[in-house]
Amino acid sequence: MKWKKFSTACTSSCLVVALVAFPYNILGCGPDLNPYDYYTSFFRNGFSQQQNLQPFYYTNYRFLYDEQEPMPVKYVTSAEWTSYCGDPVKNTDAYPFVCQFAYKDLRNLYNHLEKNQALQVPDSVKQNKMTGYFRQTKDLEALGYIMYAKQVEPYVLGDEGWEAPNRDSIQMARLIKSGIQLFNAAGKEFIRYRYGYQVLRLYHYSGQFAACIKWYDEKLANIHVQSELNALSLSLKAGAMARTGKRKESVYEFSKLFAQTDVKKISNYMSFRFIMDAKEDPQNYLALCRNNEERANMLAMMALGELGDKQAVMTEIFRLAPQSPMLELLALREIHKWEDQYYSPKLSAQKGGSNFNTRWVNEEQRVPADQSVKLKSLSDLFHRIAQDKSVKTPALFETGAAYLQIMQDNWQAAGTLLASAEKMTMTPEMKDQWELTRLLLTINEKKLIDPAFEASILPSLQWLEKKARNEKRSEINYYEYGEWKQFYRNLLGEVIAKKYHAQGELAKEALVIGAGEKFSWTPNNESEEEYYPYYGIFENKALRFLRYEMNTAQAEQLHGLMTSSSASAYEKFLLQKNTLTANDVMDYVGTAYLRENNLEKAVAGFKKIPEKYYRQDPYRTYLAANPFASQILDTHAPTKADTVTFTKLSFTQRMQQLEKTANGTGSADEKAKALYMLATGYYQMSYWGNSWLLLAYEWHSGDGLKKENQQNWEKEYYGVYRSEQLYRKAYELSTDKNMKARCLFMAAKCAQKQTLLPVYTDFREYGEYEKAHKRYEASYRKNDPYFGPLKKQYAATPFYIEAYNTCSYLKDFADKK
Repeated sequence: MKWKKFSTACTSSCLVVALVAFPYNILGCGPDLNPYDYYTSFFRNGFSQQQNLQPFYYTNYRFLYDEQEPMPVKYVTSAEWTSYCGDPVKNTDAYPFVCQFAYKDLRNLYNHLEKNQALQVPDSVKQNKMTGYFRQTKDLEALGYIMYAKQVEPYVLGDEGWEAPNRDSIQMARLIKSGIQLFNAAGKEFIRYRYGYQVLRLYHYSGQFAACIKWYDEKLANIHVQSELNALSLSLKAGAMARTGKRKESVYEFSKLFAQTDVKKISNYMSFRFIMDAKEDPQNYLALCRNNEERANMLAMMALGELGDKQAVMTEIFRLAPQSPMLELLALREIHKWEDQYYSPKLSAQKGGSNFNTRWVNEEQRVPADQSVKLKSLSDLFHRIAQDKSVKTPALFETGAAYLQIMQDNWQAAGTLLASAEKMTMTPEMKDQWELTRLLLTINEKKLIDPAFEASILPSLQWLEKKARNEKRSEINYYEYGEWKQFYRNLLGEVIAKKYHAQGELAKEALVIGAGEKFSWTPNNESEEEYYPYYGIFENKALRFLRYEMNTAQAEQLHGLMTSSSASAYEKFLLQKNTLTANDVMDYVGTAYLRENNLEKAVAGFKKIPEKYYRQDPYRTYLAANPFASQILDTHAPTKADTVTFTKLSFTQRMQQLEKTANGTGSADEKAKALYMLATGYYQMSYWGNSWLLLAYEWHSGDGLKKENQQNWEKEYYGVYRSEQLYRKAYELSTDKNMKARCLFMAAKCAQKQTLLPVYTDFREYGEYEKAHKRYEASYRKNDPYFGPLKKQYAATPFYIEAYNTCSYLKDFADKK
């Protein structure tokens, strides 16, 4: 994780930051995945009565969901100067003046006001309205305080690294002494309190914790100023209490601060967690609470740092303070825990579809499948909470209860709860969640998706797509985040697509996956259509589904659907934005027929694809090498012999011509030459050839050594049996000795590919693999059926001499090594 940014947020460079009892290395580095999109979710986070609780939403891959303080201290406290100065000073004036302007410039301003010296400051300082206030009022007391605070600043702010900053105790003592004098001399309570706060900070960060507590109790506690500094001062005292042995009292104070103010929300929470002894009985801390609201808040804070089931805690908080906003936060966390640990694995276990998140399945954290008792109990608790009149958001709990029933496939119970929630008062955000949950139920409880049902859910899908498209996506901890975008693609890829898969409608399944996927890649600005569909983290899942899960007939059905002039409104909606194109599908259809050696249908398919389809993307430039080049050594790279280039269409047409010549009425040598070129074409489009992309869409080292679980076309792709037969036929027909030599050598290459080679992964040690490989080479060279006649009959041919000097296999055989 990015510690520097987090540290900066917690130890801001403004004048009034308080970092209290904060451990410098509490946060560790997590796995490289998106912590906001690693499980399938259909329930929002953003309902909380207090948006400042966002740092404490659920994620299992970060200590905090959001590391940024919800209310930056520097903006809040600097804004208080606008009230002090009055019009026309605004926040945009106060913040740079208090937090950004250099000390030397403020000193220059002070001398200008006190000694009438020339004002030599940058224009940004001179034109600031707060500068204007001081020039008009000559309020040297306030300006002097800001200058003093800037002197204090280096000693009370944290470093931006892993280590705690060094403190200069002598300088800090000097500042404490002058600060006390200025505190006593201050005429305005607004200024006096601020001097007191700076002295408090100096006591705290110089390690004088007893003096810090005493200063707060005797000097600051009785000054009644409306300021965020009240909470910041108390947090300094609370931290000092922990350092002087009063840990329980310190934990109690931080729990109150967490509930009372949005300033330093994260800092107060982390101090609470760091100081509290997790091994101690929680009741020892709860005993300090003075009322049910405080107990409920402390219980909730204890629960935030743990990933386990917190239903019992929620039940107790509901009893103590049903109106607590922390109850809502815990409810959302529990829903998302169940999504992560139960619902996502359950959906993953269903066949078909595609998940678009960065999920890593952790078997140790996966919830067992039979969780009906716990889920029903949690749903019942949500329902009871929703019936309480003191609860501020009953529809949230009732809708949550319905969603928990959906997770268990209890459609009737979910419908009853949603009907109940519909009658409750809802905010617009809650109404949207209710609509999403209702749509999820409607689709799930339908046994068969037919055209009538497609038409009925189309308006809801359009609504959901619009919500996702209009959503202002945010960035949290360097990750782009958009809840509605995720809901939309999750519904398509993991619910609707799986429905089609169960029905055997793979064409619709592919279309739905592509629709969800395209939306995930397209930026908010719809005019920007750039995405990266083939490689890397943006792999085109719909395209991969087409190429690896669909047969030729299903692909042709999909192409017909995509090019139909009578497509339904639902189908047009899916087609409007999709990662799959009709050309993608037809390319696969043509390729599938080429795999089957059905050249006529392959040509018909490739003819439907414009040539620019292959040129517009570098990953579609398949034929950089000449697939009819005859090579002694296998290579995937173009060579000097590749003077002619082909497309998929022109290659297949050339293969047709060669086949026609080989079966025609020409001379034996003409037929032999055609057979040789035909065999070479088949060889070069195999796994071993320079144009393997004619048949396959990816190439992996070592695949050619595996013979298990191969499809029919893969047996030829790896084994080149057809090529061997054609080379042998060419050999028999040819009257040219050099050509015969070529044919025998190429047939030998084909036969070699059909012999099972040792696979490194089958051996425990490399030495064992090396020995097995040597045994294979010795056996093959000794028993090769073609090298014998090649050497015996054609050793004097130019080709043999070239092959002997190029191919180590042939050389070793000929030299009897």
